[in-house]
Amino acid sequence: MLKSNKNYTKVEIGTTRKWGARESGKELANIIYNKLNDNPDFIVLFSTIHYEKYGGFTEFLHGIYDVFPDEVQLIGGTFRGFTNNDGCFTRGASALAVKSNQMDFALGIGLNTKRNPKKAARQACRMINDRFSNSAYKNGFLLNIISGAVIPNIKPIGRKKVIEPGIAPNTLIKLMSFSQKALQMGAARDEEILEELVSFFPDFSMLSGATLDDGPGFRNYQFYNKKVLKNALLTLGIKTDGDIFVHSTHNMVKTNIDFEVTKISKDFRIIHEINGKPAMKELLRLLNWPQEILNEDTWLKTTFYFPIGGKTSEYSKNDCSPHVIGIVLGNSLLLTCKIIDSHATILTIDGKRLFETVDKNLRLLTFEPNFALFSSCVTRLETLGNKIFDVRERISTYLNNKPFIEFYVGGESSYSPLNGLEYMNISFNSAIF
Repeated sequence: MLKSNKNYTKVEIGTTRKWGARESGKELANIIYNKLNDNPDFIVLFSTIHYEKYGGFTEFLHGIYDVFPDEVQLIGGTFRGFTNNDGCFTRGASALAVKSNQMDFALGIGLNTKRNPKKAARQACRMINDRFSNSAYKNGFLLNIISGAVIPNIKPIGRKKVIEPGIAPNTLIKLMSFSQKALQMGAARDEEILEELVSFFPDFSMLSGATLDDGPGFRNYQFYNKKVLKNALLTLGIKTDGDIFVHSTHNMVKTNIDFEVTKISKDFRIIHEINGKPAMKELLRLLNWPQEILNEDTWLKTTFYFPIGGKTSEYSKNDCSPHVIGIVLGNSLLLTCKIIDSHATILTIDGKRLFETVDKNLRLLTFEPNFALFSSCVTRLETLGNKIFDVRERISTYLNNKPFIEFYVGGESSYSPLNGLEYMNISFNSAIF
């Protein structure tokens, strides 16, 4: 892969709001083609889940390839919504397309992420590494789209997020483990994937996001060229001599509530005891919350704003990343990601600080951007409401109206050699080129 003397990088975004899958895919591809006046090298696609019921995602992808030849490479997935240069959307699809001779790119894919996340990461890494073996560019980047968590349907419990005490904890854990490995329903295990990616490409920067549906957490999909997948890792690798800015911010603050995690599962995801007491009871006591808050309607909506702060990974330089409690298992707490240190604290945030998270991130940008991608927690979308339009305007101002897509995910992160692995919840994560 040799550099050309005639340099160009063309980047465009497109948006479709049509209902039908195939016609939407075709419209999106035509918008991109007309803007580029050419076929792109690669496309990153972000879609809401609704096309599942309006023709299906296979038809959507076929619509794109009705316009583009098979040589055009594509990765993507389903997300809660997105904002871009065209507006803010919770229904539809958007794509960022690139045509350039100032970068090399490669796609990687790994399968069975919930059963064997490290193996899936290695599969993708080998594909990226083979493609970049002769690259002349110095700066490396990975965009990682990872199958998100799926709430398992465990009989006789069903798909509950708050499971009251009654079933023996060991039985619950065994059922969750069976669902995770046999059915590939449960935790995304995306931080394990990311640790493997970082160990393989420690000099690369990375932006990651987990796919999801429109809220329940029952299913999600990933796209690889014309294929529609579940439980997959998709990676877009870029090598370039251009600047790459990658950063994560959450803008949460510590409360005065500190505690010790005194008993936790082997995978560091299920907290059984806090301060030597049953975790759920002790957490309610520390927060001074009534037992009645433990119901499907109010629990998650409340705990989103009081996550547990702790360290997620040995690759992280942050010892207080926000961890949302995904499921209450009797008196145990299933976190959305690992917590590896025993000392933890309760964090909190309000709407103003949530809004200012973008400023805290983008004011550190020091070069003129060409395009950008942002992975943002779905909680930000649901909490900010109409303020999300103000956030979009703020992003556009920082980028001088250059092409961008912010996509709302069910687990987000970034990595850079300078800042380490930043995996957390309720955060805003940037990758700017």
